[in-house]
Amino acid sequence: MRRIWPISILSILLVSCIYDAMYFLSDKDMEWMAPYSTNDTIIFTSSRGQDTMIVESKTLYNDHWPFVQNEGTDMYLGNASIKYGIQHDGELLKGDIVIIKKEEDCLYLGIHFGNRHYKCENEKELHFDSFTFEGIKYMDLIKVENSNSVLYDDYYLNTVYFIWSKSKGLVEYKYLNGDVYTFYKKIPRKK
Repeated sequence: MRRIWPISILSILLVSCIYDAMYFLSDKDMEWMAPYSTNDTIIFTSSRGQDTMIVESKTLYNDHWPFVQNEGTDMYLGNASIKYGIQHDGELLKGDIVIIKKEEDCLYLGIHFGNRHYKCENEKELHFDSFTFEGIKYMDLIKVENSNSVLYDDYYLNTVYFIWSKSKGLVEYKYLNGDVYTFYKKIPRKK
C-alpha cells in the first residue's frame, strides 16, 4: 500500500504536466519561412534609389516534447517568425512575418511592414493574387493594402501597399510619396 501512494502521486503529476493538445507546423506551413535566413540581405530598387533589407532573425518552435514548458497553457502551438529591418533614406523600418499552428488545419499568419499590419486567422481563408515578375508568374501573392490591413500611426514612410509572396517573400511595396520599390536581388548569408 505504501508503494502505491508515491506512484499515484507521481502519475498525477506527470499527467498534469503533459499538453492536452499539440499542433505542429507542417512542411507546407514552413513554406512561409523558406525565402529567408538570418543575415540574408535583400535589395529593392526604384527609379529613385534602393532600399536594403537585412533579415535579423529567424526562429522556429516546433518541439515534439510533450511536457508543458510554460505554465498556464495546456496546448502547444508550433510557431515560426522572421524579423527584418529595411534601410530607406537613413531610416530603419521594422517588419516581421509570424505563423502559428492554432489547430490541426488552422494556420495563423501575421505580416507587418513598418506601421502596416496584416493578419489572417486561418490560412485557408487567404485570397492569393497572381503577379508576373521578371517573366515568372507567381500565384501565391498577398497584396496588403487599406482593404485588408490596419495602418497604425501616421508616418511619412508608411506604405500604400506591400506585396508578399509565400515562396519569394517581400516582392514590392509603395510608399505614400508614390515611390514603388521592387525586389532586385537576394544576397544569401555568409556561412
